[in-house]
This record gives sequence, C-alpha cells and structure tokens, in this order.
Amino acid sequence: EMPTDAARAGAERVWTMGWPFWAKHRLKGFRFTATDVDWAGGTGREVTGPVDALLLLLTGRSAVALPRLSGPGVDELSGRLTVTR
Repeated sequence: EMPTDAARAGAERVWTMGWPFWAKHRLKGFRFTATDVDWAGGTGREVTGPVDALLLLLTGRSAVALPRLSGPGVDELSGRLTVTR
C-alpha cells in the first residue's frame, strides 16, 4: 500500500522529470487519470485507476499496474507495452 498523497506527488514528479523513466515520452497518446486523488497527465485515450497503480505504470512496472487500470485506452496501452518479468 502507498499513501495517496505520496503516490500523487511521485506520479507528478515522474511524469514531469524525463530521465530515467521518460514516462511522458514513452506513454505518449494516453490520458492518465487517477480515480482516488486529483491527478491527471497526458492527452489521448483515457486510462484510469488508483494513483498508486498509475505511479507503478509510469515507472515501468506495467505487469503489476495494467490489471488495476481501466478505460478505453487500456487495451491499446497493453498492446504497446512489452511486459517482462
């Protein structure tokens, strides 16, 4: 479990920072919206979920995050990402 305030701050930082995650570039074409706090980033196909799942996605933990996300962009996002374990 992650405190939502910390996860929101982390998501904002990762979304705007570039290196090492390049989330804004890597996940271009999607709009990410948290369902439990006031946070959103990007433009395009909607992907929603709890902010901690979005933070995991932004930092490259797609295998853990994707099952917790929903919205019209999830299938396209899943197809784009290569999930490695």
